[in-house]
Formats: sequence, structure tokens, C-alpha cells
Amino acid sequence: MGLQLDLPTVLLLYKTALVAGALSIFHVSRHSCRPQGLRPLAAAYLLLAVGAELAGQGEYKVLPQWLWTHTSLLLGTLGYVLFWASVRTLSGRRRVPLPLLMAVPCGWLVLGIATQFPLDNLLRAGAFHLTAALALAAAAHEVWRDRHTEPLPSRGLLAGLLLTSAGLFALQLFLIATHATSPVGFARAFYAQMFCHFGVALMVSSLSNERAEVRLQKVAQTDTLTGIGNRRWLMSMLPAQLPVGSAIAQLDLDHFKHINDRFGHAAGDRVLRAAAVAQRLCRAVQSIRLTEAGEDISVTMSIGMVCVTSGGGSWAEWLAAADQALYDAKHAGRNRVVVAAGRRA
Repeated sequence: MGLQLDLPTVLLLYKTALVAGALSIFHVSRHSCRPQGLRPLAAAYLLLAVGAELAGQGEYKVLPQWLWTHTSLLLGTLGYVLFWASVRTLSGRRRVPLPLLMAVPCGWLVLGIATQFPLDNLLRAGAFHLTAALALAAAAHEVWRDRHTEPLPSRGLLAGLLLTSAGLFALQLFLIATHATSPVGFARAFYAQMFCHFGVALMVSSLSNERAEVRLQKVAQTDTLTGIGNRRWLMSMLPAQLPVGSAIAQLDLDHFKHINDRFGHAAGDRVLRAAAVAQRLCRAVQSIRLTEAGEDISVTMSIGMVCVTSGGGSWAEWLAAADQALYDAKHAGRNRVVVAAGRRA
């Protein structure tokens, strides 16, 4: 026996999915590191749910026809335009100005009042489906265009769900235009849309969580003062084996503790930020001129290096050799480079 779908039951499930999606997105927005666009997206879900509820009540003759037809079309088209604008903001682009956001739904409202076309169920459905298909396709594009700059696993699924939803609305629009639709067809379409919209809410939540994980990983692997990768980041980037001809350099600022003790840690932080610009050249570091309380801060650097002359050896052994060369540079008077010649791990 095939699945029997009646439109009132499907609309009830559709509205329930929209409300659940709105609550889910709103909850995520309270804990997200990038909440921009999340709350407007939750509002778009609620607008769609309210518009569907008005349409349902109107079909039961609870509301005057002129009221529910115009209002449900206004809320439905506004919901999908806000849907696109929210996804755009979620992707990090500029917010859509409110007058531009209201142009489409208000345009339908003015045209509807002038011509009374929303009183015809198919014409009203056609306007709604056209707006929804275009808005969802635009939202899918907004998500997909960032796949290289922010390659997160949920991005492709989110774009796919948005595009699928747009395709369903476009197919139903074609059936409306060719007078090939039916109540059963509408029921099936909204049944499929229920899964798409709930899936979109889940993928938005997943995308937000993935962004938080990336942010935490970046914080864990980045020095907050200089903005460069820390030791954890360095070790994660190193190859398993060093190729012959590579070199390891250990760098240290000379008398840095003395700078902190004499001029304060704020001055020491300034030295670290300035040294990060020219950390590969001792002479460039030596040429840095900083002043604190009218007194010059002289900065020099010692570097210990080891050259990988043959294969084999662990990272710990090579780093230990470079560290010993750094100690030799400091012991020899600082402000110099010492290479551990002939060393093999």
C-alpha cells in the first residue's frame, strides 16, 4: 500500500519542523563564536511557520479570505527573502539593507492588493514558489562559494539541501504553470520540504560547531602576542623525516629577561612583536630601535643551527643538536650564529 498524504496533516508536520528548526538555530546562536545571521535565520523559519498556519486556518474558513491570502503570501515571501539574507550574513558578507530586503514581499503585497491575484490559490502559490526557489538557490550559492576559503565538512551538505529545496519549489512551480498540480502533489512537495528545512537547520548547527572547533584549534596553535604558530603548531607541520640538506635553527633573544625586568613586560611584548618581523637575520634584529621611558632598548639575537647532512635520526635528536648550538652561541658572547658543523643525529 502506498503512502497516503493529506495536505492538512503534512502542513502540520511542516509547521512543526519549521518551529523545531527555529528553536534549534536560536539555541545555537546563544553559544556560537560567530552568531551573525543565525537569529535572523531562526526568525525566517518562524515567519514561514506563521504564514503556513495562516494559510491552514484560511482553508478552514476561520479567517476572512482577503486577510489570510494576502498575509500568508507576505509572510511566506518575506520569510524566504530573509532566509537568503541570513545565509548571506552567516557566510560573512555584508548585511542586506532593510529596504532592499522588504522590496520583494512588499512588491507582491502591492501587486496583490491592486489585482487581488492572491485570492486565486494557484496564482498565490506560484508567487510564493517563485520567491522561495530563487531565494533558496541564492542561499545555496552563498554557502557554496566559500568552499575554498572555509572548507568545512557541513558546507557541501548545507548547500546541497538548499539547492534540493530550491529544486523542489521550482518543480512545483512548473507544475503550477502547466496546471498539472493537485492537492496530493502539494502534500508531497511540502512533505519533502519538511525534511529539507529540518536538515538545513541541522547543517547550520553543525557548521557553527565546526567553526568553533577551528577557532579553538587556531587559538591552541597560535601565539596570542605575535600571531605566529606556537610549538604545537610547528610540530604538527613538520614532516616525519627531514630530507638531507635541511637545516634547523633555534633562535633566542639575548638578555630578554633583563629587558622585562628593567622596562616591564609591556616593553618586552613590544620587543617580541618587533622581533617577529626579522627573526631570521641577527643584523636585522640588532637594527631594531625601541625606546621606553626615554631610554633605548637594544635587541640582539643568538641562533643555533644544525644541518642535516645524512638521513635518519629523530626530530628530538636534531632539535637537541640545534639547541646545543644555540647554547654555544650564547656562551661565545651572543649576537651571533653558531652552526653545529659535522653533527649527525
